[in-house]
Amino acid sequence: EGENEHHKIEGIFKAFARALKMAVKRDIYQYELPSTKGIL
Repeated sequence: EGENEHHKIEGIFKAFARALKMAVKRDIYQYELPSTKGIL
């Protein structure tokens, strides 16, 4: 959807960075270790 390959690649990297940031964000109200139990 971008005008050229540069914009497409930039969008992919930004989306990946947002996903990574969300994945490593810690919830101060949750004191247990992160787990995929019951999710997968």
